[in-house]
Order: sequence, then structure tokens, then C-alpha cells
Amino acid sequence: MDAVFQSIDRTESTLGQQVLYHRLRRQNAGDLGEFEQLVERMSRDASTRERIQLALTGLRDPDGYDLWWLTQADALMRPRWHVVFTVWAVLVLAAMVVIPFWPSAILVPVAGAAINLLIRTKTVWRVSSMIGPFRQVVALVSAAEAVRDGNLPGAMAEALSRDLPAMARLAAIARWVGRDPSKSNELIAGFWEYLNLLFLLDVNALSFAVNALHGCGPALLRIIGAVGEVDAAISVASLRAGSDGWVRPRFQASWPHSALTGIRHPLIADAVPNSITLGPPFGVLVTGSNMSGKSTFLRTVGVTTVLAQSINTCFATDYRAPVAAVRSCIGRADDLAAGKSYYIVEVEEVLARVKASTSAEPHLFLFDELFRGTNAVERIAAGEAVLRELLRGPGHNHAVMAATHDAELVELLRDEYQAFHFEDSIGPEGLTFDHRLAPGPATTRNAITLLELHGAPPSVVKGALARAAELDRKRGASPLQGA
Repeated sequence: MDAVFQSIDRTESTLGQQVLYHRLRRQNAGDLGEFEQLVERMSRDASTRERIQLALTGLRDPDGYDLWWLTQADALMRPRWHVVFTVWAVLVLAAMVVIPFWPSAILVPVAGAAINLLIRTKTVWRVSSMIGPFRQVVALVSAAEAVRDGNLPGAMAEALSRDLPAMARLAAIARWVGRDPSKSNELIAGFWEYLNLLFLLDVNALSFAVNALHGCGPALLRIIGAVGEVDAAISVASLRAGSDGWVRPRFQASWPHSALTGIRHPLIADAVPNSITLGPPFGVLVTGSNMSGKSTFLRTVGVTTVLAQSINTCFATDYRAPVAAVRSCIGRADDLAAGKSYYIVEVEEVLARVKASTSAEPHLFLFDELFRGTNAVERIAAGEAVLRELLRGPGHNHAVMAATHDAELVELLRDEYQAFHFEDSIGPEGLTFDHRLAPGPATTRNAITLLELHGAPPSVVKGALARAAELDRKRGASPLQGA
């Protein structure tokens, strides 16, 4: 999904990136109506969109990723004794004023410079980490004003009109705190550093900012969310404008009559579209030889569902399904840090999905070759038990799709799982695939053929073929077994 996010991300700001990524992660279809209104408005109203985009360019700095941190109650704390910094700065300023009348007062600024140098050395790491996000507050307010002036649908503009006045004082302090002398000429930068050394300008400005922030933290968080939401909507509008063959999903209450038609994976150029209709029972087993497209199809189903429920956009010709929590178990590996083998990691992930199936909330479960980390007998037995259990959730309102090489599993689950397959063929150009989903179980395998095509010695290929034929005769099995 991270690669999918990078592919569809067209946001202008760090806030938009965060909101778009959060949408993909949470899959909350409950707010899709208002989000769709934003997307449509941004698609139609070019002048408003461009004005907002221009304002959003000020939020490209990586420090914008930490803006939300400023809204946390314990993000910035000002101990009472920090008032000493302000009193000390005032004392140094007063001493400089009276120097013409009392020359010995020059000792105060001289001593102040030495003391302040020590203070800045001790606080520079903390001050630097805070100043970055504060610099983005000014750009945030400018972007929020552009959004508010756009008269966007929903309650967003009204909320911004309420929250922006509360930000006036914080924005003024942020302009002061956020000054970056390094972007000025050397003379101004040197003069600023001299003043900072005498009066602890950055430390004192942050102290005042803390007070202002504590009074408008909730408003700041709402503004961050509103600006990010609009940027995400612009991104989706741009994605749709630059894509062929997308549709808005149609959601229904349950799985009967669900259909994913002409779905394509957004990361695959010239992807072959595939379709599947789910009817009782809502289990699907996808078979086929290696590289035929089983895992890619499962990923396509998962990505299509996530995009439908997060940005109301599907790369398909039609999408009808309930809003469902997507839980997959496709890519697994050993966990060396935790000392867990491949099989233990898989067992834990699979059981987490079994536990999730006890929920009444509709789920879509996706599995790629269950328990392939163990022997064939236990793999098939455990796989059958898990796949049956997943369909027994409350209300039988879950859908399960699994890719498998085991023909026995297809046969054992024939009453509850529909069988589909991807085909391959061997011709003059070697092994080829059409990547089209077809009904029924697969009848071919290609593992030994792939060994031969990749340069395995003839003795290896001959021995493997002979042993496979012998095992098939002994087991009375379909050619799919052991593929």
C-alpha cells in the first residue's frame, strides 16, 4: 500500500500527504459523501483550486509533518522559572539604555553575552526542533484563509471562519519565531545573531508562543485537518483527471450480488482487467501455476477495495460491495529480531484474522498460500479448518479469497468456496500467461518447466519429471498437486 500511496499521491503539502495516507489506512467510508463533494468542486472550479494550490506550496517543508505535534497538550511546556529568561533580557536592554549615563552599566551586557551564550548552548537543540514547526504555522494560516475564501461545500468554510480568528496571536508570534536569518544576507544574519545572543530572542519568543498555543490547540488541529483534507481532495481530482477507466464505488449492506468488474492494479502498466462476482457462499479459491497471476489478483482485489472505501475511486468498470474491513495475509517472512520462524509468524497472523472474523462487521480476508511453511498434509488440513471457520462469523457476512496450489483443498472446500484459476501455456516463445481469471480449478503446473527454462541441468529436469509422475500415480492426484 505504501507503493500505491506514492503512485496516487498528487498533494501539494505535507498536511495533504498525511491526510491522504491516513485515509488509505483507516478506510472510513462514512465520510465519503462530503469528501466526494470536495473532489467534485476541485475538479470543476479551476480558479479556486489553483488559488488554494498556490497557498499550499508554502507547506512543502518537511517541518510541516510535525505541525500536528504542536497541538498535543504536552508538546510544549513552559516551566514557571523560564520567566527568568524574559527578566534577564529586559535587564540587559535596560542596562544598554543607561550606558550613556552610567558607563559602568556596560558590564551587564558583556556579562549577559557570556551567560546567554551558555544558555543558548544548553537550549539550542530543543529550540531548533521547535522552531521548524512554528515556521509552518504562518503558511498554514495563509492556506486556511485561501480554503475559507473558496466557499467550499459542507461545514468546512464555516468552521474555518470560527477558528482562524483564534489563530491571530499565534500566527503573529510564529512570524517572529519563524524568522530564518540564514535566508537573508550575511550582514542581516550576523546582526540578528548578535541580537539573539544579547536578548535570547528565540528562547523568549518560544515561551510566548507556548502560552498562545495552549489557548488555540484544538482550533489549530481542526485547521490542520481541514487544509489537509482539501489538499487530499485536490490530489484525488488530479488522479481522476489523469486516469482512464475509473469509477465511483457503489456500496451495499452485505455481500450478496457483490461484483468487482474490470478491476486493475494501479501499479501495473497495461494491466489485464479481471472480474469476479460473489454469491453465497462468499469464499473463493484461486488456483494456477507459478507466475500466473494469483497473488497479483488478490492484491488487486484488496487495493481496489481500499481505494473504494478511502477515496471513493476504483480502477474498474464497476464496483458493488459492502463496506468491509480488509485483512490480508500475503507477504510473510521470518522475524529474526523476535526469534520467530516463518511458520510461527504466519500462524500468529492467521489467528489474528480468525479472531477478527468473530466480529459482526463485514470483512474481506485475503490469503496467499496458507501455511506454506509446513508439510503438505498439515498445510491442507489446517488450511481447510481456517478457511471454513472464517466463513462462520456472525451473520455470515465475511468474504474470503485465498490462492492455493493444493487441489485437495479445492476439493475439500467445494461446497463453500468457488474455484477460479489462471492459465499458462508453453509455445515457441516459452511459457506464456494471459492473466485472465477463469472459472474452475487449474489443471496445469509449471514449477519443473520453470527450472528448465532458467537453465537447470538436464539431469535435474529429467529426474524431477520422473519423480513427479511417480508421485502422481501413487497419490492418484490431480496434476495441480505439489505445483
